[in-house]
Amino acid sequence: TNFEVSVIGFGGIPIQKVSKEEAINLIMTANKQGINFIDTARGYGKSEELIGYGIEKCGRDKFIIATKSPVRDYYGMKKEIETSLKLLRTDCIDLYQLHLVRTEEQYKMVMSENGALRALKEAKAKGLIKEIGITSHDASVLEKAIETGEFATIQFPYSPVERQGEKLFERAKELDIGVIVMKPVAGGAIKNVSLSLRFIIENPNISVVIP
Repeated sequence: TNFEVSVIGFGGIPIQKVSKEEAINLIMTANKQGINFIDTARGYGKSEELIGYGIEKCGRDKFIIATKSPVRDYYGMKKEIETSLKLLRTDCIDLYQLHLVRTEEQYKMVMSENGALRALKEAKAKGLIKEIGITSHDASVLEKAIETGEFATIQFPYSPVERQGEKLFERAKELDIGVIVMKPVAGGAIKNVSLSLRFIIENPNISVVIP
């Protein structure tokens, strides 16, 4: 993507639990700490909306914004992109991802003529989004996806206790595809957060990790 991202990013799931004022403060604090990559999703409750307020307060140019949608069809994804732009209070989203493509059937759907990927490619051509990514918990789905040339990034779980993505990450790096790590503390199972993050970012194939 040629995006200059902080190696530690901001994972957008928990922010939905706080007030608007607290959300703005969190985004401002992230900015002060040098975090410039924010990952959220249509499925994360009020996350996009609250992050949008924080970004507006800090300045849009301070962040690389990533969001995602689980919608699999063309028309549904067109609506999702419009909603994300409105809630994030921006006219362009840096990275829009296909969210949790779990099965071969879902993968075929999003890649089809009437699939969600077509809507994302059209949005990119119009300047509404800059890059397209894909996320999954199934390495085999992403192994197929990265060979198509359609995706700038992948997102997959990785931690000291969940290392099945290492070969996938290595291949992504060879193809110049960004690697976003989710679940860096195994959903809270790992208590030493700092050590887990240190383990992850020492892998040379990782672009950014989003606790």
